[in-house]
Amino acid sequence: MTRRRAVVRLWLVVAMVTAATAAAAPVAAQDSEAGAVQAAVEHFLAVAGSHDVDALPPLLAPQATINVARFRDGRWTQTAQTLDAWVAAMRAQPAARRFREPLTDISIHVEDGQLAHLRAHFTIVIDGTIQSHGVDYVTLVNLDGRWKVANLSYTNLPGPPK
Repeated sequence: MTRRRAVVRLWLVVAMVTAATAAAAPVAAQDSEAGAVQAAVEHFLAVAGSHDVDALPPLLAPQATINVARFRDGRWTQTAQTLDAWVAAMRAQPAARRFREPLTDISIHVEDGQLAHLRAHFTIVIDGTIQSHGVDYVTLVNLDGRWKVANLSYTNLPGPPK
């Protein structure tokens, strides 16, 4: 091999290693942010499921909303309200049943460390029995270094997934 070819090969190897290293840094940051987003959503769901209404407002962005598409009695209905109104409704039902909402098939997109979107399948579990299921779409914003729920939208179908 000529000296010129050896130098070209060396530069190609250096360029490939540099490109791989540069590409890995954003992926690692994205993975870290995605983990923080998932943790924020799962914490929100755990707090809601435990009916700890006083702990919910700090998890919400100002003017956060909730949109629900429910399938009941053979037809779909839609509701929308602010999450503040939703928390107030929870507060008015102190004896509401506690639930768990495990997530599966989670996908997360984070934009510039400021806006995130989580999509996941869920089941609502009360007393060990799946009551309903659907798909959550959660939009979060990064406010003062903390991920907060800006919108929760979901479909809701009765019973366990088929």
